[in-house]
Amino acid sequence: MSPLQIGSASAKLGEISTGWFDAVSLPTGSLDRFPVMIGQGISGDGPVIWITANIHGNEHSGLAAIHQLLTPDLVASLHGTVVAIPTLNPAALRVGERTAYYQNTDPNRLFPAPDLHPKPPSERLGLSPTSNLELAYQNLYSAIVKTRPYCLIDLHNAWYGSIPFVFRDPVFYSRKRGSTSGAGRTRMQAEALQNRVGELLEAFGFTVINEFVADSYITKKLHRSVSGSLLNKASIPAFTVELGSEMYIDPDIVGACVAGIRNILRKAGMLQDAPEPIENIPVRRLGFPVRRQMHPYAPQAGIVRFLVSPGEIISKGQPLAQLTDIFGRPLGDNNGLLNSDYEGFVIGWPHGVIRYQGEPVMVLAIKDTNGLVTPYPD
Repeated sequence: MSPLQIGSASAKLGEISTGWFDAVSLPTGSLDRFPVMIGQGISGDGPVIWITANIHGNEHSGLAAIHQLLTPDLVASLHGTVVAIPTLNPAALRVGERTAYYQNTDPNRLFPAPDLHPKPPSERLGLSPTSNLELAYQNLYSAIVKTRPYCLIDLHNAWYGSIPFVFRDPVFYSRKRGSTSGAGRTRMQAEALQNRVGELLEAFGFTVINEFVADSYITKKLHRSVSGSLLNKASIPAFTVELGSEMYIDPDIVGACVAGIRNILRKAGMLQDAPEPIENIPVRRLGFPVRRQMHPYAPQAGIVRFLVSPGEIISKGQPLAQLTDIFGRPLGDNNGLLNSDYEGFVIGWPHGVIRYQGEPVMVLAIKDTNGLVTPYPD
């Protein structure tokens, strides 16, 4: 069997090989390329797992986690192959920005769209990719799917002060009969796929937060995120890991992420030793599923004083923040207090203390009564 090859990187038994996957042609005659690392065990037998990072150029912890994970010691005991892309957005990484200077839309909404039925209006015309970066992701998606991976893990950073956690995507199915991919996925197939994801998340060991409900998930184009695309288009188990604040690398969070990935390798039979505990980070399990919710919203422009911290468990009616004017005087009713409409816990804070009317004050994880297996929205 020919060795696994991604771009110019060719797997070598018992080694870590590197290379490049051509991405975006630049007008100066050079290329933006995705760096590729392939760690393969001595026999080469076993599953393939993909790890991607840094699709947002100001989120650096995933890159550090890949470097810490892929070592000669790991490869020496590995049964199978780990393929890692340390940055999916080299142009944005160079300048420390969320998006590339030649792509002003969120790059994590540019992976191939699942075959929704019916398709959102923006996807009904069957247009070809609208940017070189979108085309590059399309080509990389094809390379990922070709390897038939056991799973894909996409590494990110979240809001300032955010606790580390995992986003769990919904899995869609179609009410209509059809093929086993895209809109033809049956409910039984969708449930089996979501169960596989659940087993992986249990092994990974982080706090799990469900993504937005189905309609919002599609509207926000999260079905075209890295994990959403691989999960719902290719039926490959995939999830997104958020590793604390952007532009900051917390060694404890990175270490916990590496331990979680090694636990996934153990789940896949790629490592034979005992699972590692997830230590030195908060892990929240409230006894019920939670999803993310931006809440509360500022009733008018002002300065926010936070009354709860990331990771803190909250109850319905509890004051979460106080809104004041520039002199520190409370604004509005109830002495400026903004109370929670939900039970759950605090994930993190949007940047800064300035809020304009209608802007979210913080990000919560609230009780989720929606299903994780759902029909495509009509």
